[in-house]
Amino acid sequence: MPPLATTLKLAYVRGGGMLVVDPRPTPMRIVAEYDMDTVNGNGCGGMQVRGRMYVNSGGRPGPMEHLHVYGFDVYRFTLDDFSGVGLPGLNTPTATTVYQVDGQHDSHGMVLTGSRGKYLWAFDRHADTVEVLATADDSHVGTIALNGPLTDNAAPDLSDIAPSGDLVFVALRGPTPLSGDPHNARGSTPGLGVLRVSDRGRGGELVGIVRFSNIGADGVERADPHGLRVRRLN
Repeated sequence: MPPLATTLKLAYVRGGGMLVVDPRPTPMRIVAEYDMDTVNGNGCGGMQVRGRMYVNSGGRPGPMEHLHVYGFDVYRFTLDDFSGVGLPGLNTPTATTVYQVDGQHDSHGMVLTGSRGKYLWAFDRHADTVEVLATADDSHVGTIALNGPLTDNAAPDLSDIAPSGDLVFVALRGPTPLSGDPHNARGSTPGLGVLRVSDRGRGGELVGIVRFSNIGADGVERADPHGLRVRRLN
């Protein structure tokens, strides 16, 4: 299933391009449709804050999509623009590209930090970093490096934040990808990464890894966390 992001009224179905769907009527109604030249493929993340929806992409379009495995794009949509839309038109309402990096990058998980989602963290599975954007004006305000004393190849994937807002958790991929290949989905420390949030959401540091292991009879490590969600217990 393609990655799915939701708001209270709309669902954003990703693959190559994107469909914006109102899931409430039967049958569900397509509100907007975007082609691969407008919203690149392989995205896996979506965050809503203050009437805006942010989604990402991790691969460039091309004649053979699986050969275009690198990309880092963050798009913004204004939710009010989808109100009252009649028959969907292609690439309407406008998708605004707020951040883009060329070269070998692979945008994946996203999370909001700071008071009222002041900052958007977008993880880079290839560069082993977090790119930080200010949601007030979509400016790029910093980069958090994940490699260091705890890992030499973090390969961060999907992420979530603690209810207290002081910790971010991220799935770190293993050396034998069970999903998400042929992207850069290989990491050296499969497990749960723990980042301490600092500077009111603008900064952070990888402070711990809860290591996972699943070694087969052939001696190959096949632990490979991909998804992650923080669940409240009360």
